[in-house]
Amino acid sequence: MKYPWQQANWNNLTASRNNNQLSHGLLFHGASGTGKLDFAHHFAEWLLCEQPDNDKACGQCKSCQLLQAESNPDYLILAPEGESRDIKVDQVRSLIDRLALTRHSSGTRVVVISPADTMNISASNSLLKTLEEPPPGTILILVTDRPSALSATIRSRCQQIRFDLPAKSEALQWMAQQQLENPELLYRLVAGAPLAAVALVEDDGLEIRQKLFENWQQLAQGKVDPVTSADMWLKTGFKNKANLPLYWVSSWIIDMIRTLQGAGIESMDNVDYAKNLQQMALQTDLKALYDLYDRVNETLRMSESPVNLLNLVEGLLIIWSGLKRRAA
Repeated sequence: MKYPWQQANWNNLTASRNNNQLSHGLLFHGASGTGKLDFAHHFAEWLLCEQPDNDKACGQCKSCQLLQAESNPDYLILAPEGESRDIKVDQVRSLIDRLALTRHSSGTRVVVISPADTMNISASNSLLKTLEEPPPGTILILVTDRPSALSATIRSRCQQIRFDLPAKSEALQWMAQQQLENPELLYRLVAGAPLAAVALVEDDGLEIRQKLFENWQQLAQGKVDPVTSADMWLKTGFKNKANLPLYWVSSWIIDMIRTLQGAGIESMDNVDYAKNLQQMALQTDLKALYDLYDRVNETLRMSESPVNLLNLVEGLLIIWSGLKRRAA
């Protein structure tokens, strides 16, 4: 276990293993930014360890050393390859072929599939039989932020473990321990997901967010061109975390809607932009903001498919810049 908010899940899973009650198929699901994949790696390390403690791997045995060198043949990872967004059927078939081979050790073999929801239909169907009847000593761990995107058949063959967001006090304490500046603001910006806060800081996300927000304001003022702006958004805003700027836009619009509905600054997520958002809100029609919010959600949905992201962002910014506004 790596993060304090995962303690209950760790205790339950290690107890199941020690009591020979652990399922051969595990589905780790829950909010993004809670450390599910890190947990899967550490749990696999503990499962593979030849001399495990109650709550951690020894770090010294041959299995642990191979894992630290990323060369343990009994630890297999299945993820999208190259530029692909999907885990393809050929990858699953190759995995099944490897599982048919003899294990390197006499202990456990672990497969981690992440993000499991990126398996296409053929890949998902190909995995079913292995989930039903895995080779002896094999445990498959599926990790996803979107369990509903998996087929009901896949979900039914797994023991489901939910990873919840930590309590606010626990999240703020942990972020402060990581020496993150302004943890209260970060907590609001990432909807309470601590690891998302770390990623936002490490990827220069706050600086990128500031640049895009300034452009968002300039679009409302008619000072910049939405087509040119869309190109900048794509090159600057989407380079690290795909679609993250769309979630920022969604939160800006929600805060503007809250303003028009009479809510105060304390209810806003973007408290650092509160005055600017309030001013823009008071110049904009409430129905127009709701329509724009629907458009953002539709853009997010379409961005998950193989479409031209530039066109989607361009269309969104054109609508925002073209809204009728009242004088401040």
